Amino acid sequence: MTAAAVLTTALAQRRERPGADLAESAPDLVAAAAAMARRFRCGGVLHAFGHDDADAHHIAVEFVHPVIVGKRALPAIAHGADRAAYRLRHAAPGDLALAVCDAPTRRDAEPPRGAVSAAACSFGETAPYRPAEGADSPKLQDETRPGVGGALAAAGERGLLTVALAGRFWAGPPVDHLLTLPADDPLVLRELQVSAYHLLWELTHALLEHGPDGPTP
Repeated sequence: MTAAAVLTTALAQRRERPGADLAESAPDLVAAAAAMARRFRCGGVLHAFGHDDADAHHIAVEFVHPVIVGKRALPAIAHGADRAAYRLRHAAPGDLALAVCDAPTRRDAEPPRGAVSAAACSFGETAPYRPAEGADSPKLQDETRPGVGGALAAAGERGLLTVALAGRFWAGPPVDHLLTLPADDPLVLRELQVSAYHLLWELTHALLEHGPDGPTP
């Protein structure tokens, strides 16, 4: 077997098990999508955010484009990770929050020797949002929980439905639906996250059309 063939086989095997695990999580994906569909049916708005702002924009664009031709777009807003917590503190309690969480590696998840880790290094998040002096928006009152973890906590406290796509080593606040994507390789995890939120998008639209409550007008 050539070196190229060995490398190709190794790369395929690295993705095979995580992909199978994602397929096995189908009941969890359906449960999350059903809960999201119920919120949308009652007029909820989706708030998308993540460690990579591109994910938030990708999710928002997908949800405003129906899977089923001719059906209504679902309202969705993308937030930057540094501003999401502030925005979600003022969201409607009937809304939804979907977060794509950057998972640390196994090595990152281990506490540093000879040091105390405060709240898992604040979930490995970005710095809190601090508006410029003279800006209309007030400073965040809770600057100890910035970024994605703080945004999920704020959403939960506000009453929003919270859904998180995370790796196995991510440590964050309690959420309504935690979809754990078991991939150690960050590139494979990235593929699984994109696949998972596309599945949520499709399932949510399908459940709104064919769910137990009947089609949404």
